[in-house]
Amino acid sequence: MIYQFQDIIYEFDHSCISTFEKHKQKSFFSREIGGQLFAKFTETKLVIEMVTVTKGKSRRSRFGFWPDRATERRDIQALFEQGLHYVGDWHTHPENHPTPSVADTIKIADIFRCSRHELDNLLIVIVGLAPFPKGLFVGSVTQNGITKLTPFKNEIDLENSL
Repeated sequence: MIYQFQDIIYEFDHSCISTFEKHKQKSFFSREIGGQLFAKFTETKLVIEMVTVTKGKSRRSRFGFWPDRATERRDIQALFEQGLHYVGDWHTHPENHPTPSVADTIKIADIFRCSRHELDNLLIVIVGLAPFPKGLFVGSVTQNGITKLTPFKNEIDLENSL
C-alpha cells in the first residue's frame, strides 16, 4: 500500500501488510497488539520494510496496549545497525474502521516529542477489522497532531501526484 504526506511517498512492504492482517482482533477475546515501524528512505520516498510485534513485558487488553519501551529501544538500536530507521508505531483496535483514541493521540505525540530523530513526522498505524485499506488507519504525527493519510488507489494516482 502506498500513501503520501506532503512531498513524501510512504510505501508499506507486503510483509508488513501480512503482519497487520495476521494480528487483527478477530474474536471477542482477542487483545490489542502492536509494535514499531522500520524503514529505509530517500528524500522523497520512505519504504516501511519491517514491523515488529511487541514482546518483553508489554501489557495487553481488549481495548488497550502498553508496550515494553525498554525492549522497543533495544529493537530500535539493533535495527538501526542493520540500516533500518524507526518511523512510528502500530497497534490493533477491535473495530472495523479504526481511528486513534485520545490515549493513542497522547502516546504518539509524546513519542514524537521525546524521540531523538531528524524526521518531520512519525507514523501511527491502527489495524482494524475491515478489509484493507478501509480497515487501516495510517496517520502522520507532527507537533501539530495527527493527519490521516489516504492510500493511492493505483499506480496512476501515484504518477499523477508527482
